Amino acid sequence: MKKTIFLMLLSLANCFVWAQGRHINMPGQPIAKNNIAEKDNGYWCATEFGGGSTVMDNMKNVAMVGGSFTNGYRFNQYLKVGLGLGVLYYLNNKNVRVSDNHFSVPIFFNARGNVLSDDIRRTVPFWSANIGTSVSDGFFFTPAFGLRIGEMRSAFLLSLAYTFRRLDAYPEKVNDYHGAFLKLGYEF
Repeated sequence: MKKTIFLMLLSLANCFVWAQGRHINMPGQPIAKNNIAEKDNGYWCATEFGGGSTVMDNMKNVAMVGGSFTNGYRFNQYLKVGLGLGVLYYLNNKNVRVSDNHFSVPIFFNARGNVLSDDIRRTVPFWSANIGTSVSDGFFFTPAFGLRIGEMRSAFLLSLAYTFRRLDAYPEKVNDYHGAFLKLGYEF
């Protein structure tokens, strides 16, 4: 019995010694970025395409598809600002909007950034917000949250956005619409 207890204590002590001597690899400092394309600040641009619909109770909803191009200045990976221009096509236009024109041209200010550092990760969550006006409609605000997949200056974007739009609607209808958008894009 004494030998068994002694062997168990010896094994337990050996485990503690082995655990203390174990080397754990931690992420190191990011590799220095000497390439101009890998600079943390400077010009950036993104192009996004997507579709969605307004989501209103007891009302006719408007389905939309569109795309946008945004360019601006990257302060760091956590904050980028820019101006954007897009095109939006309303699929069932006659249900809600006064205009027979199915197209709208959004002009907007964009702010976006990473939630986590992309120095050692290839996939990071990001946030984005567009605020502006559509030429044939009116004010809109579209915040989004999604994933960046790729390198610091070359990444695919996948995001889900909420959109608030003021549409040029028929007089008996509400002009403020809320909706959801799914966007795919590329940023460099």
